[in-house]
Parts: sequence; C-alpha cells; structure tokens
Amino acid sequence: MNRKHNLLLALLFMLMQSLPTLAGGGKGENTLLWQISGKGLKNPSYLYGTIHAVCPDKLMITDLLKEKVKATEQLTLELDMDDPNMMAMMMQYAKLPEGQSLKAMFKEEEYKALADYFAANFGVDLKYLDNMKPFMLQTMILSKLTECTPESYEQKLMELAHAQQKEVLGIETMQEQMAAVDKLPNEMYADMLFRTVSDIPKAQADYKELVELHLAQDLKGLDDLMKRDYTEEDYKKFKEVFLVQRNKSWIPIMEGMAKQKSTFFAVGAAHLSGDNGVVTLLRKQGYKVTPVTK
Repeated sequence: MNRKHNLLLALLFMLMQSLPTLAGGGKGENTLLWQISGKGLKNPSYLYGTIHAVCPDKLMITDLLKEKVKATEQLTLELDMDDPNMMAMMMQYAKLPEGQSLKAMFKEEEYKALADYFAANFGVDLKYLDNMKPFMLQTMILSKLTECTPESYEQKLMELAHAQQKEVLGIETMQEQMAAVDKLPNEMYADMLFRTVSDIPKAQADYKELVELHLAQDLKGLDDLMKRDYTEEDYKKFKEVFLVQRNKSWIPIMEGMAKQKSTFFAVGAAHLSGDNGVVTLLRKQGYKVTPVTK
C-alpha cells in the first residue's frame, strides 16, 4: 500500500472520517461500544467509535446502539454538529494565511493535474480555491473515495437525539480541531493531495478496506492498516498531533459532562484505544470502562 495514501486516509479519518489507530486491548475488547461507570457516576455513560463518512448501505445503527442512546440524557460528538454556525466557522479556518497561495505549493505539471481533476469531478476551476488550505481540498475528495453520497454516524445519532428531545454537544470547538490540522505544514498536505489524485483507484481500494474492517469491528486490522508501510517517524508525528494531544485534552471535558448527565459520547474510532486512547485515559482516572456487546 502506498505510504502517502495511508497518510491521507489517516488524516481524513482521524478528524472528519476517523481511522482507528488502536494498540493492545485485552480479549473481549474488540468492540466499538463501551460503558463508562464508577467513580461516583449516578448513571453510566457510553462511548462509541464512529466512522464519519460511509455509504448508506454500510451504515449500521443497531438496536443496541439505539438502546444506549435512549438510556442517556444527552449526545456529545467531537464537534457540536447541530450548531448552525459550524460550517461558517469551518470556512473561516479553512483559508490560507494572507499572502499564501495553493498554486505556489505545486510544480506546474502537478497543479495542472489537480486543476484537471477538480474541473472534471467537481466542475470547479481551481483558481477559485487558491486561498484554501490543501487539507480542505482533501476532504472534498472523500465522496470520490466512497463512490457514493456518504452519510455519517454522527448525523444518524443526532437524528435519534433530536427525536428524543436531547441536547447535542461538542467535546471541542472548531477552532481547536482546526488548530490540530495547522500543527503540520501545508506543504505536507499538498504532497498527499497530489499523490492521492494521481491514483484515485488505489485510494478507493484503501478506503473500502477501512470500511470493511470498521464494520467487522476489527481493531487490530484497522491498526495494521494505519501502520502499514509507515516510517516510524511519520506514524509518531501524526498520532501525537491528531490523537494523543486531543485525547488528553478531552478527558476532563468528558468527565465533567458525565458527572452532570448520563452522556452518549460518539467520536472517531481512532480515539478509542491504545496507551493514550480515551478508553485507557478514562480508566487511569478511575472509571470502569467496559465493552458492550449485547
């Protein structure tokens, strides 16, 4: 598997389409749904690992999932996705700093290939996106990787919460999430963007494998997919920026929410496990975090 394709998928799925990067986990912990209890919590909360963009026929909202959402008092996602200002805020952080240009990040032949791709697939003249960060253009490509009009677990969970008149909250702000993106250089994202556009069939195959592993709740397989053909340096860099630092900042916020109200937390599955995953970090705080399989 091409290493740069893996890096693109890692970035996309760690944030808006999270790709799990899971390590360890005992027998019986190969699951995406967890119960959080103990340490004085009056009622348990739940934690679920999502994949944010998937074809409708692959999106499975099980009866067990519905049952646990119903059992809680509020839904908390990575971002407050029912905030009507969310897209406007995203666009605010999606722009390059004044004086920087998307075109300047590419060789002439690379830029022409990108321009041809966006014109053919999106009907967009790339010059009108010249002030956009390359990471944002990568998110546009997702629909071409899924080969469908993707839906998200977050949207379906929000619909359940709204039907039950429950509040929807976010663990972090758009500003905080985009700050994680900005910790890596735009030139790195530009390189991944070009390499992906250069071989869309390969990126589609990688994405299909990721979805199948997620559906199978194969945490080890997902971890292997993430690491395959990586340099150790690249793997550590992306993991630290997109997972470790964010997970650690989330824990006190999640604790506060769970203490106030029984909460159903739904975050990208990338954040669940590993030594610095949310499951382990909550356990270190004294909570009992157990797999829910039935």
